[in-house]
Amino acid sequence: MSASSALELAELNKSAWNQLYASTPDLIWGRDPIGFLPRLLPGAAALPEGPVLDAAAGEGRNLPVLLALGRAVTASDASPAALEKIPPGLRTRVTTLVCDLARAPLPDARFALILLSDVVETLPEPEIVLAELRRLLVPGGCLLANIPLHDDGVAGLNMQPADGGGWLYRGRYYYRFYTQGEAEALFRAAGLELAASDDCTWDEPPHPHFRTAAHRHHSRVLLGRRPA
Repeated sequence: MSASSALELAELNKSAWNQLYASTPDLIWGRDPIGFLPRLLPGAAALPEGPVLDAAAGEGRNLPVLLALGRAVTASDASPAALEKIPPGLRTRVTTLVCDLARAPLPDARFALILLSDVVETLPEPEIVLAELRRLLVPGGCLLANIPLHDDGVAGLNMQPADGGGWLYRGRYYYRFYTQGEAEALFRAAGLELAASDDCTWDEPPHPHFRTAAHRHHSRVLLGRRPA
């Protein structure tokens, strides 16, 4: 995929997600945290000092689990409509930031932990975002992310091949699925030490205005650490 076509696809993709969030007052992803998070999130004692970033936080489904770490939490998303839908009881407890993860307006070495939940598969150029998130980690800080595999329960469903690779769900939302080796290579290429790589499945209910049927996800969940 050329740089210009990847940039155009990324801009169209961001617009599609923002329009989805703005299209309904419903919480599209619900209130429960993503299925792997309660089991695989590092405890506060395992992290260096510093705050937490929920990168592409959406409507905030994962914020209660992150706040339980007892750290300051920032929720960022490229969609202002998504951040506006974070329930008020949570929104007042976090800092919100509208930003593109490929160009985060934040200083180097700020966060002890970054969560990237259900995001990598939606990025036409994940390498750029992962390198940017590494920049934001303090030495010894961790990036926790899931990367859906080729046999994920939604892979290929209502999807058409996208120019240059990947898929378009319902003609609008970019997706790409990975092998374990490809997923782990993305982290290493970003300069992250692979602290853990787990095979995870979990069930999700239907998502209003987005996916009408219950489905099962299958991801590689990676914990990468910025070298101290």
